[in-house]
Amino acid sequence: MKPIAIFCLVLSLIGTLHAQQAAPQPSLPPLPPGPLIKRTPDYSTWTVTYKGQPIEEKAPVKPATTGESEPKDKEAKEPVTMLSSVVKTGSTILEQSVDAAGQRRQVWHVSGIRIVAGSSNPMVCPDYGSDDIFSVNFASSDFAGLYWVSPATYVGIVKYQGNDCMVFKGSVSPLSERSQIDERENIERAKAFGQSVPEEVKVPAAAYIDLETRLPLFVQFGNEKRFYRYGDPPQAPLALPPELKNSLKAYSQHIQNLSAPASRPY
Repeated sequence: MKPIAIFCLVLSLIGTLHAQQAAPQPSLPPLPPGPLIKRTPDYSTWTVTYKGQPIEEKAPVKPATTGESEPKDKEAKEPVTMLSSVVKTGSTILEQSVDAAGQRRQVWHVSGIRIVAGSSNPMVCPDYGSDDIFSVNFASSDFAGLYWVSPATYVGIVKYQGNDCMVFKGSVSPLSERSQIDERENIERAKAFGQSVPEEVKVPAAAYIDLETRLPLFVQFGNEKRFYRYGDPPQAPLALPPELKNSLKAYSQHIQNLSAPASRPY
């Protein structure tokens, strides 16, 4: 090859490489101002449809993607693993759920008290929630598992169900709070004995938050997908059934007795 031809080829390669390096990267839309996730209004109803499990051995973990395509309900035939409905009237909230096996669960949240309805003896205790993907702390949130949503996990804005949604991506533990404690103890025990230290179990997470309402529309934890639908607000305050009202009254009296000052000795 003639020297002039080689020179032209080198210039061409350099120009191509420079053009590739100078190609502008797609910019991330700025994070809109305001709260990332809001509480639902005082009078609200919504349902959460669950499909799949956070960890499934039969299928690889495929996190929801961002871009032009929406998160797809991969197969409309994919079975529902649980359906949860929530009715909220002020400080009284009723959660009802049914799983794939037909088992039903009813939980009332009344002014900081949790009442799990049962056939005979309802369980009454202080309300609670934790930083796992299963429980809701109704003192500060209406949705489970979104504690990781933050400016640091924001990845853009896409269309979902015709709505502009802020999208967040992260990595979370698919374990319950109790299982996370056991996992940490096992890791510390392995360190103490000089054994190979296992890694914490994590799965990819994605959340699509409606830009206008700031409420979640779609959330994915590993292979589990959650679809949120919001209904008409209730027209009247929720009322505890008589048997649960009696259980709540007995619990409140018990707590009052425990906190009463000790009687003076004579």
